[in-house]
Amino acid sequence: MDRDPIAFTWRTARREHVAAVGLALGLGGALALLALLCLRDLVGMQVHDGADTGQFLRVAATLPWRPAAEGPFVAFPGWTLPAAELVRAAFLGLAATALASAGLGWAVARLCFRAQTRTVAALQGRVTEAILRAPPSARDEARALAQTLGDLLARLDTLFGLAILVPALALGSAGLALVLAGMAAPRLLPTVAAGLLAAGLARILIQRRVQDRAALRVKAGGTAGRALADLIRRMPAVRAHGAAAFERGRLAAKGAAARDALAASDSRLALARAPSMALAILLPAIVVAVALWRGHDGTTEPVEPGAVLAAGGAFALAVVALSVALRLVGLHRALAAPFREVALGVPALETRAPVRSGSAAFPESGALVARGVGAYDPATGERLAGVDVALPMPGHVAILGERGSGSRVLAAILAGQLEPSAGAVTYAGLDLRAFEPEERARRIALAGAEAILIEGTLRQNILYGAGHVPDRDELIATLRITGLDAFAYARGLEGTVDPNAEPEIARAVVAARHAVREALAADKAGRLVEPFDPARYNHQATVGENILFGEAVGPAFAAEHVAAHPYLRAVLEAEGLSRPLTEIGLQVARSLVEIFADLPDDHPLFETFSLFPASERGFFEDLVGRQPEATGLRRGPAGQRDRKRLIGLALRYSETRHRFGLIDAAFEGRLVEARRSFARLMPPHLRGGVEFYDPDRLTAAASLEENVLFGRINGEEAGAEARVRALVRRVLADEGLEPAVYRLGLESRVEPGLAGGGASLGENAIGPRERVAIDLARCLVRRPDIVVVAIALEDRKSAAMRDRLAALRTARAGRGLIVCLPDDGILEAAEPFDAVLRVERNGVLAA
Repeated sequence: MDRDPIAFTWRTARREHVAAVGLALGLGGALALLALLCLRDLVGMQVHDGADTGQFLRVAATLPWRPAAEGPFVAFPGWTLPAAELVRAAFLGLAATALASAGLGWAVARLCFRAQTRTVAALQGRVTEAILRAPPSARDEARALAQTLGDLLARLDTLFGLAILVPALALGSAGLALVLAGMAAPRLLPTVAAGLLAAGLARILIQRRVQDRAALRVKAGGTAGRALADLIRRMPAVRAHGAAAFERGRLAAKGAAARDALAASDSRLALARAPSMALAILLPAIVVAVALWRGHDGTTEPVEPGAVLAAGGAFALAVVALSVALRLVGLHRALAAPFREVALGVPALETRAPVRSGSAAFPESGALVARGVGAYDPATGERLAGVDVALPMPGHVAILGERGSGSRVLAAILAGQLEPSAGAVTYAGLDLRAFEPEERARRIALAGAEAILIEGTLRQNILYGAGHVPDRDELIATLRITGLDAFAYARGLEGTVDPNAEPEIARAVVAARHAVREALAADKAGRLVEPFDPARYNHQATVGENILFGEAVGPAFAAEHVAAHPYLRAVLEAEGLSRPLTEIGLQVARSLVEIFADLPDDHPLFETFSLFPASERGFFEDLVGRQPEATGLRRGPAGQRDRKRLIGLALRYSETRHRFGLIDAAFEGRLVEARRSFARLMPPHLRGGVEFYDPDRLTAAASLEENVLFGRINGEEAGAEARVRALVRRVLADEGLEPAVYRLGLESRVEPGLAGGGASLGENAIGPRERVAIDLARCLVRRPDIVVVAIALEDRKSAAMRDRLAALRTARAGRGLIVCLPDDGILEAAEPFDAVLRVERNGVLAA
């Protein structure tokens, strides 16, 4: 791999670079020459206003070695045109070259972008392939290479696309400037060449000074940040010992040193800009002076003003191209080191990949044998030594060993996912390293302890790596084997149904709603669900949910924003509820502050029952401390903020759940009246923000469970939630909606979280048990010859482990299965295994 980025992009996208340079120099140079010649002839006609005719697009030059009697060398005679026609032709030529240049610029830019994209794709592909083929022991090197590549691509800009074109344009434009200067007068050639050299040197000096200043500013910013962070760390000591004056002096001294360094850098940059400013004034004056010079004897022909202007235009183009080229040189200098690091890291990682003499065909069956195997897993720190086992396949094998014993290292070795450092593992007499990794993983599947999820849906996570898509029944059966069926079903109940996309499902859900109500009545359990009734207050919902009586669509009426919405505040004012809700909010805040006074912010009780988050705890504690009654709230913006927070707290209050005794039947009636006013008076432009509950229509913004229940489960009844959900599941199965529930669950989004079994805290986070179940489901849907289960089972109860193991063995009847177990207690009531291995003290014993 080339170690220079320009060489790499030239080798990767040579065709695009050649085409871009050819078009830019060939057609672009011709168009620039045509435009400058048109401009020259147009200015010439303006200077020679009395001439009846003029030469259009004549290309001629006075050659020093050509005898004066022969006149100038004529490369192209052009056309002799009347003055009016020449002016018209010059303007038409300028317009045509402008349009052609625009089209040419678009084509060249497309070629450059294509070269950039192709080069980046080739670089990413090379790195990706090296990472995919790297062994598990090279994880740190792969992670470092990926980080370096990410930093490189973030700073890449357009280096790969313009690295070849811009220097070529700089040389071409410089050549065009010299040609036009020679056409105007040979004596202008040294002047233009010296001007280009001086402009380039001035630009190089400025660029270096700018880079130095930028680096110094970054350093000064980092120093200032660290100094302030250190000050924050010292603040307890500053307050305790009154050392504020000392800290001011210390920070002032550090700041003065940084400011002095920046001032010196700014001064050097200003000095570097001075020659450039001088050249901007002197170069045009020198060119004009040389053009006006008539020789020592005064007989030298004067230079036409149009020719001087054309040469000046070409000179300006050359200076611009030279500036861009120098800026690209600076970018190349900055990226050369990280690119070289990537270029060295890729071959180094590729050499870590296992060497295979050929690709062997995977046998259908045979013995899985390990002879003299030793291995070390850097991820877990477990190791094995002197392993000699022979396992006939297909068969069921149990590996007994506690966490850290090396049992999972043995499982990974037998699955071919961890290469032994000594000895070899063979299947039907063939070394596992002789098989292609993809084919080996398809035929021997490992469900490891490191369950890594991907961004996407639950279905996409389960089918990750699957060569075929199982049908619905097969996928649901896999969910039941792995214990994911309850999780997927619960996720499906939390999903939503689009009535426009699935009208049949929407009608079936509304029908199931009535069936659930009838089933509850038949079971004498109607009290377990409080339905949504437009004329009644729902005691299982919060105050805000009762007023909205629907689901918020978008952020406008979401729970965290509804208290600040002007329309809701206007309805509350019109119904005379602003003051009562403010008082309720103050009573709730006072009660919560008192209840949770001795609990930390991260206590489970606070997180579960508090109506305000931990980030707002200090605000409400301060508000309760300074505000004994709601009648004395502050005036102005501060008072409005307090009222908004207190009303928001009251809107999150539920009498059934929090039981502070703040809402009676009369106040419930006032809230129902506010509900009617909220729906009746809502302006048309706000109606899309709330989808109101309708007994005969599906609420698209509500979950499937809420649509089926059309109400809330009574939290005052013990066991109501489990009883109602069991009844709902039975009704959905009777109505033929169970597959739709599973489909919604499988289409729910999954938050990958952390690798190694860690779970994030996002809305779609997956727990550790579900993560390993997803990893096992991935293995089962691939229908491999051998499944190796090396997941953590210690946290499961023995009965649950025994049932799950029995279901897994039944599903794998007649096929290979290797499973890790913590001890032999689970084997007592299980069917005998074909082989049982025990791993102790980094060795394997026969059980």
